Amino acid sequence: MEHSECGLACLGMVLGYYGYNVTLSELRNKFGTSKKGTSLYHLIEMGEETHLKGKVYKADCNALSQISCPAILFWENKHYVVLESINKRNFSIVDPLNGRRKVSPEIFKSSYSGYVLKFETDEKFVTKKKELKLNFLLQHILMHKNILISIMLVAFLLQGIGLVIPKVTQWIVDNIILPNNAEYTSILGVSVLGLFLFYQVFSIFRGYLITILQTRMDSSIMSAFISKLFSLKYSFFEARTSGELIYRANSNVIIRQILSSRMISLIIDMVLIIGYAIMMFYMQWKLGLLVVLLCSIITGITLLSTRLIKKLSDQNLVVQTKTQSYLTESIHGICDIKILGAEKKVFNHWHQLFHNQLKASQKQNFLSTTLESFSSGIQFITPLILLWVGSIFILKGEFTIGELLGFSALATSFMVPIVSMGNTYSQLLLLVAYIQRLQDVMESDSENIDGHKVKNIQGEIEFKDVSFKYDHFGSEVISKINLRVKAGEKIAIVGSSGSGKSSLAKLLLGLYSPTNGQVFIDGRPLEELNLHALRSQMGAVLQEARLNHGSVIENIQILDNKVSLEKVVNAAQLADIHEEILKQPMGYYTMISEGGSNFSGGQKQRLLLARALANEPKILILDEATSALDNLSESRVQQNLKTLDCTQIIIAHRLSTVRDADRIIVLKDGKIQEIGNHQELLKREGIYYQLYTIQEENQNEELAI
Repeated sequence: MEHSECGLACLGMVLGYYGYNVTLSELRNKFGTSKKGTSLYHLIEMGEETHLKGKVYKADCNALSQISCPAILFWENKHYVVLESINKRNFSIVDPLNGRRKVSPEIFKSSYSGYVLKFETDEKFVTKKKELKLNFLLQHILMHKNILISIMLVAFLLQGIGLVIPKVTQWIVDNIILPNNAEYTSILGVSVLGLFLFYQVFSIFRGYLITILQTRMDSSIMSAFISKLFSLKYSFFEARTSGELIYRANSNVIIRQILSSRMISLIIDMVLIIGYAIMMFYMQWKLGLLVVLLCSIITGITLLSTRLIKKLSDQNLVVQTKTQSYLTESIHGICDIKILGAEKKVFNHWHQLFHNQLKASQKQNFLSTTLESFSSGIQFITPLILLWVGSIFILKGEFTIGELLGFSALATSFMVPIVSMGNTYSQLLLLVAYIQRLQDVMESDSENIDGHKVKNIQGEIEFKDVSFKYDHFGSEVISKINLRVKAGEKIAIVGSSGSGKSSLAKLLLGLYSPTNGQVFIDGRPLEELNLHALRSQMGAVLQEARLNHGSVIENIQILDNKVSLEKVVNAAQLADIHEEILKQPMGYYTMISEGGSNFSGGQKQRLLLARALANEPKILILDEATSALDNLSESRVQQNLKTLDCTQIIIAHRLSTVRDADRIIVLKDGKIQEIGNHQELLKREGIYYQLYTIQEENQNEELAI
C-alpha cells in the first residue's frame, strides 16, 4: 500500500467487515489513486458507489464510545485508521501501514485528529466472497510440474527409509543384541553402509533437482513480474516509490524459496504423518495416542500464534519497505542532501527507520525462536516419556525392549514432519503477505499493447473534447480540449505553471488516458493503437527524462541498438552536442554516470534530445527540453529542428523559443484560451501578450545590469 492509499485501504476494511471482500488493487482500479491522498468527503462518495451510507462526525475521544465500530478515524492530521473496538484500557485500531494494534488512551488522544467517518449499509448492499488469487503462482508451479514430481518421488523414496528403520531397530535389538547373536554383526555393518550410500546418493540427487527447480522458478517468476511491471500504466509508477518497487521485485526470490522448498515439504510431511501414525497405532495404540497428544500441543501453540505471526510478518515487511525506500530516495537525492548539509539529519532518520526494522525483526525472530523452543522441548522430553510409560508395558509383558526402541525411533520420526509443518505454516503466512504485494503489480491495468500496430505514421494529431483528471474525484487538469494538428506542423504550447501543458503531452504519448474524449493519431483513436509500436515512431523529451548509466552511444541508441553510428552522429549534430561528445575522453564511448551526473544540465538535455531524434521520429514532443541551454546553443538547436520533416509539439516557458511556431496554443487552467501565431497573439494583447511582455522586460533589465 502506498502513502496516499490509506483511505482506500480503510474503506476496503469496512467493506470487508460488512461482507463485501475487495482487494486494494480492485478499489484502486475503480477509483484511481490521488497522489495527494483522499479526503473524508471523497471516501463518502466512494462508499455511496458501493452502497455504503457514510457520515462524518466531529467527536472527542470520550464521545467515540457512542459510535458503533468499525469507523474510520482521521489520524495525525495526515492518515486514516479503522477503529475496531474500545474498552476501558485501550483502543483497538487497524492501521493500513502497521496492522492491528492496541493503543493506550494517552497515545490515542495525541494521535486522533477529531474526525470520525461512520458507514452503514443501504438496502442495495450485497456481499462478496473473499478470493485469494493464486493464478499467477499456480501457473508458474505447473510450468515445472515434471521436475516437481521427480523431486517428490525421490523425497518419498528417502522418507520410505525412515519408515523402515524403526522396524529394523526392533529386529536388531530383539534378534541380535538381546540373544547375543554375533554372527549377523558383519552383515549388519555392510547393510548399514549400503543404506547410507543409497540415502546419500539420492539426497544429493534431490538437492540437485531442487536447485534446478529454484533456478527455473526464479527465471520464470521474475521475468513475468518485471515484464508485467514494465507494461503497467505510467500512473502506477507515479503513485509509488522506486524503493518500494525494488523491494517487491526482490520479494520474488523469497516467494520462490518458499514455493520450491516448503510446498514440497508440506505434501511429503502430510503423507509421512499419516504413514507414521498408522505404524505407531499398529505397534501400540496407547503409546501412539500419547505421542499424538504431545504433538497436538505443538500444533495448538502454532495455530494459536497465527494472528501474532501474521501481524509481526506484515509489520516487518512494512518497516523493511520504508527503510529501503528512504535509503533509495536518499541516494538518488545525495546532491541536494550535501548542498543543504543535511547528511546528519538524513542519517538519523534512516537510523531510526533501521532501528524500527531491527525491532520488528527481533520481535518476529523471538516469536519464531519461542515456538521452536516449545517444539524442541517436546521433542526432547518425548523419548523420556515413552521410556517411562513403555517400561510399564515391558514390565507387564505387553512390550519387548526392541519394540519400545523401535517405537521410540518411530515417534521421533513422526514428530519431525509435525515440527516441519509448523515451520511451513509460518512460512505460508509470510508467503501470503508477499503475494499480496505481488498481486498489487500483477492485477494492475497494463497499457494497450494488443492494439493496431501502425507501421508508418504521418504525424496528424487530433484532440476531440479531451478532458483529464488524475483521480476519480479530482478536479480536471485538462478540460474539453479540441485541437487538430496537421502532419509536419510545428505547434507550441505555452501557459503558466500548472496550466496543463505537460499533462497534454503525456496524453498524446498515451502515458495518461483521457477521462473524457479521445486522442487521434492519423485518424485512429489512440486507445486502439499498439502503444509500443506508436512510441517507436515518436520522439520525446519530458521534464522527467534522465540518462542511464552507460556509454554516450548506448544512451542515444536506447530505443534501438541497431541504429547506425551515422544516425547517432546526425542526431547529436541536430542536438548541437556532437562536438562536445568528441572532446570527451572516449568520444561516443565515454561512460555516463547514473542520471548523467558527470555532464552539465545543458549537455544532459542535448543528449536526451539526440536520443529522441535518433529514430527519425514522425512526431517530436519537447517539454522544456532546452530550458538549461544558453541562448546561443538554444538558437542553434532551434535552427536545426527547423530542418526536420515531422510534427513538432514544443512546450516552453521561454517564449523566445516558440516565436517561429506555426501556431501557439495558450493554456490556462487546462483550457485553451488563445490560438494563433506569434504576431497574431501579440496583436490581441491577451494572455500571451502579457507573458511575452513580462519576459521581454525581465530580459531587458538583465541586459541593462
